[in-house]
Amino acid sequence: MSYNSKPKMKRIFKHKYFQFFLGWTISFYLKLCFQTSIWLTKNSEIVEKHIKKNKSFIVCFWHNRLLMTVFCWKWSKEFKMLISGHADGKIISNAISYFGIQTITGSSRTNNLSSLKEILKQINNNSIIGITPDGPRGPNGEVKKGLISILKKTNVPVLPLSYSAKFKFTLNTWDRFIFVTPFNKFVAVWGNPFQFDKNKTLAENKLILEKEIKRVTMLSDNLSN
Repeated sequence: MSYNSKPKMKRIFKHKYFQFFLGWTISFYLKLCFQTSIWLTKNSEIVEKHIKKNKSFIVCFWHNRLLMTVFCWKWSKEFKMLISGHADGKIISNAISYFGIQTITGSSRTNNLSSLKEILKQINNNSIIGITPDGPRGPNGEVKKGLISILKKTNVPVLPLSYSAKFKFTLNTWDRFIFVTPFNKFVAVWGNPFQFDKNKTLAENKLILEKEIKRVTMLSDNLSN
């Protein structure tokens, strides 16, 4: 791509009609992958137990597992996702809207969660919120301190999540995003609930949550093969 064509491509990606079209195309492909594949879910009773409490909780999964996460949520309880307000985030928002998932515009970049006021409002409303704690720009597989601060403030529980597929390709992106194919085998794994431990430091809590998300990610990879 020439230097002069890059600004033009950026303008195209920012156009709302192109974002709607690309979002619809992605949603169509996701449905194709899901409907032609086997889908297994492990430890879903953990989610059901928390839903029965009718309290808010946060679902955390790495950014590179974003593609098929919409199919991990099979409950009638409303699920909202924190998505970047940038062009790529708007495309994702359009795509997941076809699955009944609403969007909270923001991100977990740097050391703070943007849209903090809206997140706290949703927690007070007992909403279920999905967050990629290493998104939207990384570092890959590292929980941002902003999320840990939210957990300390609210004491809201976190349910780690991952899915994987038998046939997948790892893209050359900062998060090593996995791209999947139709006619596949998918395995989703829910992890052990995490709550902020006030007897531990922010760094220690961050490490515990990271380890659990990494554990279920590795487990989903192993079970899908």
